[in-house]
Amino acid sequence: MPAPEFKTQIPGEPLATTATTSTVSTTQTPVVPTYTAKHNGGGRWKVWYTPTEGHADWFSDFVGVSREEAEAEVIRLTEGGAPLVLDPLRMLDAKPASQATSTLDATTLKQPVLTGEGWLCPEPVVKG
Repeated sequence: MPAPEFKTQIPGEPLATTATTSTVSTTQTPVVPTYTAKHNGGGRWKVWYTPTEGHADWFSDFVGVSREEAEAEVIRLTEGGAPLVLDPLRMLDAKPASQATSTLDATTLKQPVLTGEGWLCPEPVVKG
C-alpha cells in the first residue's frame, strides 16, 4: 500500500482548509440545564441537576424507590416545576407513632420485647 501524499507547509502560510466565511449568523440556542435520575444505592433514586456551566449536583429532597418515579420527577422539573424541598419544621410536627396501650404479660411472652421502659423478658417457667 503506497504512502499518502503529504503537502509541505511553510511557516506563516495559512492552512489550505480555512473555514469559509458566510453571511448566515451562527447563533446557537442557549443550553438548558438538564436534570437526570441517578441510582444512589440501596434502592434510592435521586434527581441530579447539571447547570450549563459547572458540575452536577444533587439539589432536591426527592428520593424515589424506582426509576419510573425519578424519571417522572425529571420530566416535571424539565417542564418548569419547582424542586421538592421538605420543610424541617413540618417534619418535626409529624404525629409520633401510636404507642401500644395494652400491657404485656411477662408470663405469656416467648421472647424478649423492647418496650418504652426497656426490655421485657419472659418469666422463667416455674416447676413445681
